[in-house]
Amino acid sequence: MSSIFPKNKSNSLNTLHLATDIHNHVLPGIDDGSRNIAESIEMLKAFQYLGFTKIIATPHVHSERYWNSTEKILMAANELITEKEKEKIPIQIVISAEYYADENFLDLLNKNDVLPIADKYLLCEFNFYYPPDDAKLIAREITKAGYKPILAHPERYEYWNDNIAIFEKLKEYGFLFQCNLPSPAGYYGHAARNNFNILANKNLIDFLGTDVHDASSLLHLRNILQSSIIQKILPNVLNYFL
Repeated sequence: MSSIFPKNKSNSLNTLHLATDIHNHVLPGIDDGSRNIAESIEMLKAFQYLGFTKIIATPHVHSERYWNSTEKILMAANELITEKEKEKIPIQIVISAEYYADENFLDLLNKNDVLPIADKYLLCEFNFYYPPDDAKLIAREITKAGYKPILAHPERYEYWNDNIAIFEKLKEYGFLFQCNLPSPAGYYGHAARNNFNILANKNLIDFLGTDVHDASSLLHLRNILQSSIIQKILPNVLNYFL
């Protein structure tokens, strides 16, 4: 399988201690990310080109859009791992999910039918159009189940734009923050860039993730990864320990 990415070439990502991507949609055909195994392989080659050595695959689990069971996620992961071994791509793939914080998610928690990151973190997301009814409850239930809650891309929730008080409150509830690498470049708009800068300046970002859905999106990350704001916060993020 040919690729636009040269082999054995990377930028300075590893010297910046960000060799693990905690959030992406690389698994084939189960959400709005990779459409098929060929696209997933191209994404892995792009990750390799950028210097990543480990990715944590986090497909959507959303009761109204992507009804992905643990079994379905693991089947897609096995397909990708088998193919990447054939392609001799030296990237470790760890399997988790991005859980939409709804009643279905709470039910999965009660059944212990979840895929944690490093056996102790759970990545969840909120609705993009209206705030959660009870973010404190979500954090409490995740914690009660024995995990630490990670909130995916808090900077992208525009209803909290420029609201440092709510971000600090979420931290009090126990949420760790995973922000998206493209955000400070304005990829998601002004509000996301503004919120990212606020969180970065307040040292509230715990993890960084690409949240990429296709290989072409990864190409835009090279300059972002070398930007001053990313380099400034890298020493404080926890990806290096995953």
